[in-house]
Amino acid sequence: MLGQIRFDPATGAPLTDDKEYPPYQSGGRSGVRSPVRHSDSAWIANRDSALTNGELESSGQGLLGYFKRIHRKARDDPNTAIDRSAALAIKRIKANYDGIYDAHAWLILAEYLCREGYWVVWMLDHFQPRCPHCLSVVKWKMGVDPIAYCASSADHGDVDAEIRELVRERYNETFADEPGERIDELQIV
Repeated sequence: MLGQIRFDPATGAPLTDDKEYPPYQSGGRSGVRSPVRHSDSAWIANRDSALTNGELESSGQGLLGYFKRIHRKARDDPNTAIDRSAALAIKRIKANYDGIYDAHAWLILAEYLCREGYWVVWMLDHFQPRCPHCLSVVKWKMGVDPIAYCASSADHGDVDAEIRELVRERYNETFADEPGERIDELQIV
């Protein structure tokens, strides 16, 4: 993922606070960061001295590493059974879609784990929603219920319903093998 919630797309490891400015970058660009070895991310040797600010789409291993790291941070007594369920679910999500973005995969994963009986409300604090039309960040209009809208295009407007529909469709395509297993409403979002 990118933005304030960013991690190494290959391992899920956190990124340094220090920015580096490689010589190939022109003056006005933002710097990039190095991944930091972390016990809850499966470290890959070629990530030493890699530079990134995260990606919109991470590897399955990167998304799982991020999940494990955040799960241990959010829960005092993490449940390792949820790690196994998350690993299998991420594998199915990534296998089913070439080019699924982290923000959408994260919500599909949260829905799956919620339906498996795990407490996953904490997951909603650890991702940045994206507009399903242009992948811009989502901003919030506060009211009785917060309303998500595209930060880049007024034409896209309120995207709450589109995000829910996308997650529901992808969930059904990935996990509903039988017609009776299809879901009509999300439990988590």
